Amino acid sequence: MRILLSGGSGFLGTNFYQWLKRREPDIDILVFSRRTGHDVRDYEDVEREVSKSYLVINLAAQTHVDFSLHRELEAQHNFISTNVNGTLNMIHACRKHKVKLIHCSTSEVYGSNVQKGKPMTEEHPILAQAGIYATSKACADLTCRMSFLTEGDNIVIVRPFNLWGCHQSVEKFIPRIINQISKGEPVTIYGDGEQRRDYVYAPDACEAIWLAKDLPAGTTVNIAAEKNYSVNEIVGMVNSCFPNTSGEGYIDTKNVGARPAEVRELLGSYRKLNKLTGWKPT
Repeated sequence: MRILLSGGSGFLGTNFYQWLKRREPDIDILVFSRRTGHDVRDYEDVEREVSKSYLVINLAAQTHVDFSLHRELEAQHNFISTNVNGTLNMIHACRKHKVKLIHCSTSEVYGSNVQKGKPMTEEHPILAQAGIYATSKACADLTCRMSFLTEGDNIVIVRPFNLWGCHQSVEKFIPRIINQISKGEPVTIYGDGEQRRDYVYAPDACEAIWLAKDLPAGTTVNIAAEKNYSVNEIVGMVNSCFPNTSGEGYIDTKNVGARPAEVRELLGSYRKLNKLTGWKPT
């Protein structure tokens, strides 16, 4: 069996490759990424490699929210070309060669929770708001749904909430905090720090993605922990791992302006995925 893993050299892709190789060492995994000479924006490249694959797991995406908030046209085009056009290439190639596609969406497609404190199900409205990353991922998500409804394509959509774990870029929230504290720098907090996120450990998400291969076409599931924390709470947790000479946690913080259209709360329900596969976060 050969699996095409697009975005396989990124944060989630690296975790998935390592997780699956530990579990199923005999499975052949093609890491389809720019680092390995491939590009989801190149349909001929996509189609050629999909034709040789049993399953496609589409993790390829431009993901950094801060970068997606830039107003420059070129920066926004980069998100659209990878997140939307790249997904469309995968859809068409998988349709042509009758290959199942697991598309990795994101909780950012939901925007802020419309029922504060209540876990967001897959029926939560798509109200992406936090930059071109969120809207481009919403477009890709809805295009996958449309392709199933109109063409009967064999697509499953997974929507992970905020991922964390090994191999994550220092640009991301938790690694950035660790980096700033370890260097003795103030911890940068956007806005008041009371925005809340549902954090999912990357290996847990990998298991959920693998289980999704057995779900029926047209299924959409959240990958969530059903518990969230404020930015300030996470900073406090990390602080406690860096005692200073007085034995107290490092507490120097620097509040900066809130990001435009900041999502105030993400809290996901994983009950549908649990019912279908037995998955739960560790």
